[in-house]
Amino acid sequence: MLKKWFGRFFGTATLPSLYCPLCDSQPTAFLPLSAYYLEKWQQHGFPYAAAGEMTSLDTYSCPVCGASDRERLYALWIKQQIAEKTFSEGAKLIHFAPETCLSKQIRDLNFFDYASADLMMTEADHQIDITDMPFTNEQFDFFICSHVLEHVESDDAAISELYRILKKGGRGILMAPIVVGLEKTLEDITITDEAERWRLFGQDDHLRIYAHDDYVNKIKKQGFLVDQLDQNHFGASVFESLGLKPTSILYIVTKK
Repeated sequence: MLKKWFGRFFGTATLPSLYCPLCDSQPTAFLPLSAYYLEKWQQHGFPYAAAGEMTSLDTYSCPVCGASDRERLYALWIKQQIAEKTFSEGAKLIHFAPETCLSKQIRDLNFFDYASADLMMTEADHQIDITDMPFTNEQFDFFICSHVLEHVESDDAAISELYRILKKGGRGILMAPIVVGLEKTLEDITITDEAERWRLFGQDDHLRIYAHDDYVNKIKKQGFLVDQLDQNHFGASVFESLGLKPTSILYIVTKK
């Protein structure tokens, strides 16, 4: 499975015109974001529909496996790390709020000691609150936590817990909805009205949307080192192949 997941194009100088690293497919086009969100944003007057740092409105999902734009970038980076041997086989990985496609592909690799975790998903290996986890200190080598922090009352507590359970030198993919050009994070955990949440945060179960600098500083405050891997890191042609917005950034955190 590991050899199959790497695909025939990984490791070459150039990727095909369009490419999904999860299913190793070459779609003729990626699919746009669901009209449901666009209609909700218009209905409630959400002003940042096109300003998401990563979410691409026009090339959001793979028509073959359904992987989102951000999942495609995660998969490419993980493949690169395995190829460069920065991950050891059997490394302990915990995946929070696991995306269906990415979770299945990583689990099928049989490379990581993999477990999933979520508060509400009954199919997850662990049903836990990310702000108060039952895991021991320094239990994991790697975590994936994508678009979870905007849902919890205390994102500081969640980040602190992620730092606690990660081994020294361990790394994580830590992502959240960031608005390009937003000067200050918008946050109000007291708002319970669904329409108002749609208007302010772009989703009825979100409690905040982040400004870039606030987000990075919040992570650093808990002790993490933060690498921001952008188009300059991966290359413009790779971003185009994966259907990513030029503003996309992959946030990799490391425990000192």
